[in-house]
Amino acid sequence: MKSEEKIVLEVSSFLRDSSGALLPIEQADFSIPDPSYVEGALVLSANGVEVLSLEHWDYVDQLWSYVVNMLESLKTSDSASTGFPDQPMELKFTRKGSYGVLVQSIARDDKRSAVVEEAELLSVLREAGVRFFDRMQELVPRSASSYAQERERLILSCQRSDS
Repeated sequence: MKSEEKIVLEVSSFLRDSSGALLPIEQADFSIPDPSYVEGALVLSANGVEVLSLEHWDYVDQLWSYVVNMLESLKTSDSASTGFPDQPMELKFTRKGSYGVLVQSIARDDKRSAVVEEAELLSVLREAGVRFFDRMQELVPRSASSYAQERERLILSCQRSDS
């Protein structure tokens, strides 16, 4: 008899320092080299499948805003997608059934995907996004109000209409 397995979903944000190293945002204790172009990565894995990995680095603050846009779209549609800010890559969320979401990254010939519970996706993205935007307000004080607005948009987009 097979027991129902819980999907382990993890989302982490990384920032690139002036030497080019990608550090977890919680460990980032440096000034952002160019606050207009915040380089970093969003890592998303589900049950060991890295849908997004460190190799998919880009302008991470813009990418987080694009993810918020996707979550807003997902509230009224069965799918949402976005390109990355500065590379030929796509991230897609597609609702599967009444509770699942297919999370996909597509980069040239590299397609990665995993199905996660929608409630888990919203919860984990909300938690990781709030950590990201809170930390960015500290690291880039001149953009704090913009990061605060994105944080609030994220929180609203992660609220389920049926809860």
